[in-house]
Amino acid sequence: MKIASATLVLALVAGAPALAASSGDEIREALVGNSFQGGMGGGQYSSYFAEDGTYRDASGSGRYTIENDGVCYPDTDFGCYQAEIDGDQLEWFQDGKSQGTGRILMGNALGF
Repeated sequence: MKIASATLVLALVAGAPALAASSGDEIREALVGNSFQGGMGGGQYSSYFAEDGTYRDASGSGRYTIENDGVCYPDTDFGCYQAEIDGDQLEWFQDGKSQGTGRILMGNALGF
């Protein structure tokens, strides 16, 4: 009986989603009007998410949208990213793979 139970538990875990993505409302509450600072794409990345739907970073600015399942960057090659938020910690995912981690900083903490 223990073997059957262990097999069932393993099957359930194996079928579970790889991440518990934050909802669009959770992402909006955490990011809009705040900054992200961390590693992304193999390097350091920081961005401010303004309330008017624009982001600003060291290389310039552009538009972002927050959808039910993540943050999208229209008119760019970046596409959309899902976010897993835990307190001030954020991990970005794209196509189920981690793309970076970092911290959410209050306001425009980096002066973008």
